[in-house]
Amino acid sequence: MLLLPLQLLSIFLLVVSHCVSVGATASIAVTYIVDLNGSGQYKTIQEAINAVPDNNDKWYRILVKRGLYREKVMIPQSKPFILLEGEGSQLTTIEWSDYATNGLFELGGSRVTPNFNTETSATFTVQAENFVAKSITFKNGYNMEGGQKQKMDQAVAATVNGDKAAFYNCAFVGIQDTLYDGHGRHYYSNCYIEGAIDFIFGFAKTVFEGCNLHSTAGEWGGGYLTAQGRGSDTDTGGYVFKSCNVTGTGPTYLGRAWDTHARVVFYKSQFNAPIAPAGWDAWHHKDTV
Repeated sequence: MLLLPLQLLSIFLLVVSHCVSVGATASIAVTYIVDLNGSGQYKTIQEAINAVPDNNDKWYRILVKRGLYREKVMIPQSKPFILLEGEGSQLTTIEWSDYATNGLFELGGSRVTPNFNTETSATFTVQAENFVAKSITFKNGYNMEGGQKQKMDQAVAATVNGDKAAFYNCAFVGIQDTLYDGHGRHYYSNCYIEGAIDFIFGFAKTVFEGCNLHSTAGEWGGGYLTAQGRGSDTDTGGYVFKSCNVTGTGPTYLGRAWDTHARVVFYKSQFNAPIAPAGWDAWHHKDTV
């Protein structure tokens, strides 16, 4: 696990700074309203996403009214320039309960068979570039029903693979592999991210600013905040946590190396959860560090 010098931290902040301005400066061309109670144009989020024209170059705002939306949501690569906005992370939630080995999930009303992998377990997936989310919770409720946490499997709340994605005041809730911060340049501002094992993982080039990382590792005998997958010296990926707060239970490692050149920085952040004394775990790469 390599610590970045402050000079490289500055480069990270500069590279992803365009993500910060997207939500604030974008001119909205069309607004769709989603309401479970039927007062909007659509009752499900996926219906609204499907209505966005393919390969559009104008911002479409999907305003999701308060409520619990039990659906599996996908934004395909062909639908860029979407702003997905809830009424508050405590009020608007998307929840599903797939996990990596269950083999079946329901999408768009039909039953299909995925490839039994972590990525297909996600409650919410965005593959398109130029995406913004505000004030909404993404939750994988696998094995959380009734407050029971008896079994752990890879169960992703959100998969983010599109370039130039930004999240403001959002929440991500799961146990193992909560946020697959996969590929691209991403920015998370004032977000809440909860999990126990590898609950922020992937290959992206990302800044988390002012976020709360809440560990539930104490319920499982220990855990890891991150599993970053940078694979070489020339790989530009890595995670920067700037002015973040780590809370919850432990012992919690700051991260373990998913690949040989994993790169994570905590900068001007506070740790209010029990951190494992070693700090970092080389995982499968102990012979190479």
